[in-house]
Amino acid sequence: MGISNEKERMRQILSVFFNHGIKRGFRGENLPVGLRESFEELGSTFIKIGQILSTRSDLLPDTFTTELQKLQDNVQPETYTDIIKVIEDAFGKPVGEMFLWFDREPLATASIAQVHLACLRDNTKVAVKIRRPMVEQSMMSDIAILKRLAGFARHTPQYNMIDFQKIIGELEISAKKELDFLNEAENIRTFQRNNRDVKFITSPAIFEEYTSDSVLVIGYVDGIKISDKKKLDEEGYDRSEICIKLANNYFKQIFEDGFFHADPHPGNVFVSEGKIVYIDFGMMGTLKDPMKRKFNSFLYAFVSADPDEMSRAVRSICIQNGPLDMQSFKADIESIYNEYIENTLVDLNLRKLIGDVLIICRNNHLTMPGEITMLTKGIITIESILEELAPDVKIMDILIPYFRNQMIKNIDIKEELSEYMMSLYLSARSLPKVSRQIVKTINNLSTGKAKIQMEHTNLEQPLDRLNHMVNRLVFAIIIASMILGSSMMAGMEAGPRLHGVSVIALIGYFVAVLMGLWMIVLIIRSDRKKK
Repeated sequence: MGISNEKERMRQILSVFFNHGIKRGFRGENLPVGLRESFEELGSTFIKIGQILSTRSDLLPDTFTTELQKLQDNVQPETYTDIIKVIEDAFGKPVGEMFLWFDREPLATASIAQVHLACLRDNTKVAVKIRRPMVEQSMMSDIAILKRLAGFARHTPQYNMIDFQKIIGELEISAKKELDFLNEAENIRTFQRNNRDVKFITSPAIFEEYTSDSVLVIGYVDGIKISDKKKLDEEGYDRSEICIKLANNYFKQIFEDGFFHADPHPGNVFVSEGKIVYIDFGMMGTLKDPMKRKFNSFLYAFVSADPDEMSRAVRSICIQNGPLDMQSFKADIESIYNEYIENTLVDLNLRKLIGDVLIICRNNHLTMPGEITMLTKGIITIESILEELAPDVKIMDILIPYFRNQMIKNIDIKEELSEYMMSLYLSARSLPKVSRQIVKTINNLSTGKAKIQMEHTNLEQPLDRLNHMVNRLVFAIIIASMILGSSMMAGMEAGPRLHGVSVIALIGYFVAVLMGLWMIVLIIRSDRKKK
């Protein structure tokens, strides 16, 4: 886009916003509607911005996010001629050599791509996803303009409330991923690897020879939309069973795989031949181990009824954009805790809890990282499917046991005991130092004119005695820890076993007995020396 075209586009963007009432500032009941209409009028890039913002309750009030969720890809389909040209340019041969037939009318049309039904030469029915001509150049140009506008936004009062540059940065990353269909193909492959042992989850096959950055050919899914209750009932499906499997697998994607479908709405989830089928892998969420641990800490704090730990966990997850009053923030988190603690976890309104936490973050100049907003959006979407499909299935009934099992599975008993014993040992070893410091302090005391000079004789002997006592205490703690650890291991199924008892546990007991006997010998020797 030339300089003159860029200026013209910028004028158009500003004109559309002003025409829809944005000039009134962040006020007015009609402003959310005006913002949505502006995004729809300005096309692909702005529709994507709106879709990102619709998930960001930590950035915008509910009136805005609710309105932006109504955003539709109301775009006209590309002409058949233009679509065919994209395909032939991508693979360097006529469409007729690749397909027996190719439907002229699109199955679906969106801002970035459209999908056509076709049939390969071997009679395999496929869905062909084609990127719109020039959409990549158009979106990148709009994003460049938005970056400039975001620079001007620094000087507005709203900048402290919304980090425009961060939003545009997230949009750019998201757009680049969605525009490259090779990225989507890799997402499908990763998803298939992660779920290869899950018999009730599947996704479309990829036809590698017909995959490029602008065209993606996958197996056609002739299934039932997961929200179509009537059709599911007619086909004899158990809706409750579907919901339980759907939620369990989604939590697996998050907590085990760290790679999850970022947009599991009913249009992207089908039921076919007894399996749940995911489609549209353009945008996936990733949760790396450090962030996974932080998110787990928040859930664990909530399940454990610990509002202080909840505050710390939320703070560790978020990005701070302004001054943070920790006392006020903790009070806000505690108010949420007090509101929900009266309910049982099973009856918890997860959607409202997440919404309340995001509002508190926004009010305290904190924003959630992109992967967490994707995650919360995904969980809320799954919960809404459950509520619609099988109201008797509660998402918390599935989440809490799953989460607890994950916590137990991830506990490294050896590491936990090692850290615990080391902590106790170091604490106990510090006691003689404390005693000596007390003696030193008393020795140096002075008050007023009077000087207190304390003379001590034979103090080394009591200190040595204290040292022996501390050593015995540490020894006893280590023995007790080994017995405790061995008892825990004895009840586990892991590792080799002898007569039904863990070999590791038996070794632990044996070492504890030897240490105990050695301690008795030392005590007897010590007593004889005193005599």
